[in-house]
Amino acid sequence: MPIRGRIIWVAGPAVRAEGMMGAKMYETVYVGEEKLIGEIIKLTGDIAFIQVYENTSGLKPGEPVYGTGQPLTVALGPGLIGSIYDGVQRPLISIAKAVGSFIKRGVHVPPISLDKKWKFTPTVKKGQRVEPGDTIGIVEETPLIQHKIMVPPNSRRGEILEIAEEGEYTVEEIIAVTKTNGGEEQLKMHHRWPVRQPRPFGERLDPLVPLITGQRVLDTLFPMAKGGTGCIPGAFGTGKCVPPGTPILLSDGTLVPIDELFREAITNHDINEEDEELIVPISRLKIISFSSEGLREFEASHIYRGRSKYLVKLVTSSGREIKVTPLHKLFKLDPETGRILETPAISIVRGDFLTMPRKITIRSNYQPIPLEDVEDLYICGDEDLKLVKEIMEEARQKVGSIKALARTIGLNYNTLMSYWICMSKPSLKFFIKLSEFLGRELPFEFTVKSSSRGKSIKLPRYMTSKLAEFLGLLMSNGKITKRSVKFFNNNLLVISRFTQLLRELFQLDGREKMFKTVRCIEINSRALVKILIFLGFPAMKKSKKLTVPSIILRSPDDVIAGFIRGYYLGGGLLNKDVIEISSTSRELIHVLSYLLTRLGILYTVRIDEEKNKSRIIISGIDEIEKFYSIVLKEIREIDKVASIKKYLETQDENRTLRQTTPLNLQLIRNLLEKNRFLNLREVGINIYNYISTGEHLSIFMLNRIIPSSQGRLDQDLAISAQALEEVFFDKVEDVEIISGDFTVYDLTVPYVHNFVGGHTPCLLHNTVTLHQLAKWSDARVILHIGCGERGNEESEILIKFPEMTDPYSGRPLMERTILIANTSNMPVAAREASIYTGVTIAEYYRDMGYDVLLVADSTSRWAEALREISGRLEELPAEEGYPSYLSSRLAEFYERAGRVKTLGNPERIGSVTIVGAVSPPGGDFTEPVTTHTLRFVRVFWALDPNLAYSRHYPAINWIQSYSAYVETVSSWWEENIDKEWFKLRHEFYQILRREDELLEIVRLLGPEALPDDEKLILDVARMIREGFLQQSAYDDVDSVCKPEKQVEMIRLYVKFYELAAHALERGIQLKDIRAMKIIAELIRSKSTIPNDRLDLFDELEKKMEEEFKQLMISVSTGVSVGGR
Repeated sequence: MPIRGRIIWVAGPAVRAEGMMGAKMYETVYVGEEKLIGEIIKLTGDIAFIQVYENTSGLKPGEPVYGTGQPLTVALGPGLIGSIYDGVQRPLISIAKAVGSFIKRGVHVPPISLDKKWKFTPTVKKGQRVEPGDTIGIVEETPLIQHKIMVPPNSRRGEILEIAEEGEYTVEEIIAVTKTNGGEEQLKMHHRWPVRQPRPFGERLDPLVPLITGQRVLDTLFPMAKGGTGCIPGAFGTGKCVPPGTPILLSDGTLVPIDELFREAITNHDINEEDEELIVPISRLKIISFSSEGLREFEASHIYRGRSKYLVKLVTSSGREIKVTPLHKLFKLDPETGRILETPAISIVRGDFLTMPRKITIRSNYQPIPLEDVEDLYICGDEDLKLVKEIMEEARQKVGSIKALARTIGLNYNTLMSYWICMSKPSLKFFIKLSEFLGRELPFEFTVKSSSRGKSIKLPRYMTSKLAEFLGLLMSNGKITKRSVKFFNNNLLVISRFTQLLRELFQLDGREKMFKTVRCIEINSRALVKILIFLGFPAMKKSKKLTVPSIILRSPDDVIAGFIRGYYLGGGLLNKDVIEISSTSRELIHVLSYLLTRLGILYTVRIDEEKNKSRIIISGIDEIEKFYSIVLKEIREIDKVASIKKYLETQDENRTLRQTTPLNLQLIRNLLEKNRFLNLREVGINIYNYISTGEHLSIFMLNRIIPSSQGRLDQDLAISAQALEEVFFDKVEDVEIISGDFTVYDLTVPYVHNFVGGHTPCLLHNTVTLHQLAKWSDARVILHIGCGERGNEESEILIKFPEMTDPYSGRPLMERTILIANTSNMPVAAREASIYTGVTIAEYYRDMGYDVLLVADSTSRWAEALREISGRLEELPAEEGYPSYLSSRLAEFYERAGRVKTLGNPERIGSVTIVGAVSPPGGDFTEPVTTHTLRFVRVFWALDPNLAYSRHYPAINWIQSYSAYVETVSSWWEENIDKEWFKLRHEFYQILRREDELLEIVRLLGPEALPDDEKLILDVARMIREGFLQQSAYDDVDSVCKPEKQVEMIRLYVKFYELAAHALERGIQLKDIRAMKIIAELIRSKSTIPNDRLDLFDELEKKMEEEFKQLMISVSTGVSVGGR
């Protein structure tokens, strides 16, 4: 009978329940009224300690706990392939269809469809004897996987009494009945198996067969065996992040530093700020992101803080300076195809074109000035005082008396009486508060003063275009003191515009003075000073603190244009053929760049560190015309504006690079060739310059050709062309890698995974080796476990994997893949369940005779979950707070790998290969998780950030990495590929090891301290690094390298070294060897010789021998090659 207990204690994912006498260790239980899935992990008397695999928020003592009597199990049967599960095998796609995108607590959906019918083909006959592991039928699960229906390992041997005929059945229907010693047993197409119990097998075999990955550095130097174990380390905090202080553009137009958003987010959560890595959920944070539909409003879900040892600094032709972590993705134009690609910052090089916002549309209304927050301003206008008296009477009648009114609005009774009898002027704050109490609309302006003797002024209620212009003028050439406002300018028309605005907005007049050689308008008004300070005008040190008031950032475009107009009149000019706006405040220039982007005006930012001066430069007729028509047109009579109008009237069209599309010339020719059937000239399109002279196609012209193409454009190019209305392409001028210890931040934006941010507006994005391993390995089944990875990284896998194509069959990769997604924001206890769920499913397909590759990313997150649960249970901690049983848990996991002879008939050999990613904080390989992992794995692929940052991929360090399978798999290589593989690999690797030793001497004494024969080793090692170890995942020829090609390549490099060493002995100078043409061809062979054209290596070898022969002849005849 199932046990029913009661919760007595809840601490995060850990729950303690009483009344559990008779329960078993690792028994599955349902916790609380919502029946959350949990597992008993400790028993003391009738007290059970339970780790719950769902969110425990709201659970309270007294709620029931239901025992099941069964351990945590997984369902095994047809339908697993192609599925996406969470840590306890809940199918995420089915749950999304049932309850929406977010998993609700207590939702239970079958892991595999119980209704879908599968075509079953029996392989046994009635009367046949069967035993555990025997195949009794086959189901085509996908075009790539024949699913073998086996007698479960826990069944008894017996005789087939009934077997279903060939046909379609659900997994719940009985397909066979056996007669055993214990009676009749019914078999279905699926069964369940405990996740913590390894599935039995017949015999463990030696790992003699390599897992071919197609990656040269892995297959040749550090091979993995099928059934082996391996580890890939990589530090936390090297993801897609930006440094603190990076402004993020919110959907209301304001700019907030990302670290400030983080500090605000953690105030609502109980977290330890000292943790090196923190992920915090956020709500209602709306930002601007780039999608296929352009720049749109999206909502961020999480904010992340971590650390990184490196940043990449990119500087573009428009003056944008971007600092991001090396793996942070940016949007790069591919000139060859016209597509916009997501590219890691570390892969960006000088000359690349990045996608940047051209125009950002913010939905905004005119912003009320929050005058209720301004202290010591008093109503003094006759109409306003009359209105105050009127609403005071209305309020008195509403509450019954003056005394009651004073209590209601929180005002001193004597103060209110003085207002009532008109003995003192009511404060503006009181007027606004009383109006809000009655629900009355406030007037559009007020007449106020700061004291009984002060000068009265009009105050506008809303931020308008003219008020923004007034602020812009003051911020460019103004200052304030305690009592007065001063504006300096020698241009009489600009002075006149300032006094006009002063009178219209505030009904004030200023006095004109001369300060040395500069004209000045001075206004003595404390009330105006208070309003300006309240709006953000610096009271002191203006040059350092100047920025654009946030109320303007939230305002419509005409208000933004007004501010820029005012600032240009005071601090801008037309300098030859460009408009310049300058300031000593770098922050002001950065925010002005956002305002110009709001208006769709392109610009360049220039920062002069020495002169402490920042400038915005607007160039090109189109952009100057936009600036004039949007910003300046209504003040065209002022000479600074009239000169721009005159310039525009006298100039012909001249485009900047940002007004063109930097597409490849051949792509443009192909594009125009597709449209040659049309008479483009008839619609005013002259294509001669683009075809004949290679002129860049203008955005205007591209947008004219597209409607004429009648759907003949490549879809990606058409999308990129459509996006040009909101983005432009900015050329990268400089790339720099910065080393240090950096705090970094990131935002998770579901669906689009990017956001607009940076000091000038940029598009910022939110494990190539593991992906390549999964795609190119010759394993038949792939399991990818995302164990506690960040949500945006895991969602990228969920998006990318279904889009991948299996290289061996041309079918979708998901037809041999199972994904288990357990992200960092899911309950930590489920991380352990995901590990065991994944390895149990892997063993199931192993038992069918398949080679299975299981990738766990990352086991460090699982270890962190163990640490947290252990802490909740108040267990005695071991090193660094991890539980003492950490090493045994890791051993249990990796021990389930292996190549085995399975149970049952027909005889089958299958394997489970486990590759775990570890993420040591700060890249410290001596921390406990990495240390214990290295005890249980036999392959270590050491990711080297220095290689990654120097753009060497795969970034596997060939000195730190190792494989214990080299000798065990050598017989396979020699029998199937080449008899000399082991010898060639040894000689090849020795060159690299010798280079490492020589580099130490070079660092101490310089390269000239080496003799030529040792310099030759360094040269050949460099060739090997560039031509063999480096491999491009994006090159059609180089992305995968078959074993036969790998052997041919190492043979040529070894032979080159032998021939070169012999030539040195014969008196050939090293400089002549370095000048050989064959070196470049040898390095390029990785991408010029396909896997199916190995005969080209024979030709290359003959060519190499011939060039060395000519070199030797030149020595004997005394004539150098090349005729010297």
